[in-house]
Amino acid sequence: MFSFFKNLVKQDQKVSEEELKKELREESLVDLNELDELEITKEEPVSQEAAPEATEPGIKVNTELSLHPEWEAQLDNEKKYTLRFLQAELPKMTLGMVGVTGFSLMPQPQGGVTVAMFFRNGSPTPVSFRKIRLTVYLDDTPFARMRLDLSDLGTIPPFSSRPWEVHFPAESFLHDNFDFQNWKVMLHGVKSPYVWPNELELDPEMEARMTARQKDRLEAIAYTLPPLKAGSVEITGFDIGKTKDGRLVIGLLFRNGRFSDFNPKVLKIAVYEKEGGDLVASGMIDAKKIRVRSKTSRPWMVVFPAEIIKKKDANLRDWYMEITT
Repeated sequence: MFSFFKNLVKQDQKVSEEELKKELREESLVDLNELDELEITKEEPVSQEAAPEATEPGIKVNTELSLHPEWEAQLDNEKKYTLRFLQAELPKMTLGMVGVTGFSLMPQPQGGVTVAMFFRNGSPTPVSFRKIRLTVYLDDTPFARMRLDLSDLGTIPPFSSRPWEVHFPAESFLHDNFDFQNWKVMLHGVKSPYVWPNELELDPEMEARMTARQKDRLEAIAYTLPPLKAGSVEITGFDIGKTKDGRLVIGLLFRNGRFSDFNPKVLKIAVYEKEGGDLVASGMIDAKKIRVRSKTSRPWMVVFPAEIIKKKDANLRDWYMEITT
């Protein structure tokens, strides 16, 4: 506990207030209504007399520091001042939102990283975080993701920010690249209008046919694509190449943000060179065997026979496609 204070000193000297401000990361806010009863517990709202500024929706509200009783007992006045200063530098919150703002990320000798963040409550309702999903981003790329139980965090009073440390073990890492300039933490609600369908389903027979390059590209793209709007499906090409006998092979990643399986009957696919927009190949694909479960991603390989290739000398370094179902 309190390992983040090692990040807030330099050669045993307390950093300046300007340097402290730079430790604060981009915040992630979620509407309280996007979290279900397994993710957060809401208590009775305080009276409007106790929060006169929160009289209408959409307005901005300030927050105050709220320390867990154990932190209150163990921290000295100087460390409390540091946390109070950091909290005071946080932006105002929109009424009715909760969120997280990171201020320290430290790799641990025993493995994993420990992230210190403020859990913020911008509502007139005391809240207790339960089992929630958090993702650490390095330079806008997902780095570590897990669902964790925050029952020990305790109840956060209305219009308050509570500092807490969260450990992300090595098994939560999505890759091992620690080379980054900026980082942040994102909070995701189960009722969010956006979906991260990053549970990758890979058929063993297909995996056996994939090249090492295809596997590398698939892994990279599966965890870096932006979220989908709930209820939508997206098809992304992640690889393209020609076989020795002239066939065109395309790797597709289906991402299903719906609440039901996606099972297209036919796919109409057209592949183009990016420069000039020349058509490389087009055709209709029998897609009855493609089934993508709700909120998951699934790769699929599509093969165009050599005889239907329109431009056999196409530059496939830069390409795009159009798909309709």
